[in-house]
Amino acid sequence: MHRSAISHARLMRESTDRVESALHSDDDKEHFVARRLSENPKTWQTWENEHSGLMRQVAGYGVLRTQAAALRQTALRLIHGKALFEYLRKNEVRGVARSQIMAHFYPTRGYQYAVIAEHGAYVRKACSFLCTSHVGTGLVQDPTFLDPMQHYEDLYAEYFDLYCRTLFPKQGVESASELSLLPLLKHQLNEWRWMILNPRQSLPLVKREREIRRTTGDTQRLPHLKVPSNDACG
Repeated sequence: MHRSAISHARLMRESTDRVESALHSDDDKEHFVARRLSENPKTWQTWENEHSGLMRQVAGYGVLRTQAAALRQTALRLIHGKALFEYLRKNEVRGVARSQIMAHFYPTRGYQYAVIAEHGAYVRKACSFLCTSHVGTGLVQDPTFLDPMQHYEDLYAEYFDLYCRTLFPKQGVESASELSLLPLLKHQLNEWRWMILNPRQSLPLVKREREIRRTTGDTQRLPHLKVPSNDACG
């Protein structure tokens, strides 16, 4: 593990290299966001400015251990920030349902503006998350960016999905049941957030959770869960 702090220039160089590699990736999700980011110079410049600000905050810490903590915080915020678009795409939300969701998250903006803004924000945040994860795993060699962060991302997607489904319920009984699950999911998210931000103290808990999920084949999660974005948990 590197012992000296990482410069802002190095963080940006690693990030742009990661976007370049994503353009040639076999991973459809990676390729999609990298292509959308790179096909428009203005979009690229906006992302570069935003990402540079994120990496400048990380570089501002003079100790690698503190930089790693800052990277974890950044990754968590990016997971929250890209959840809305991922929910819309995964669930193929269209028509009235999409209009309702966008009006909820963009109450002072028109539908067309909201859709364009959300898509652009998703591309930029998804690319920044890709780069932050790359720096965390490859450069800092922080194991938190492997299983714990990936599990948190999956759990947050479940939480966000459930939250959105309770906003405009179609069946009262079902929505009441789903609504009752939100506090439990929020509690689980807070637990995993603590484990990610406190890796030394939480290492035994992370190992135990990993073993439990390996034993069950990772199929014993709460019923079809999923919830809010915009840093809903933090």
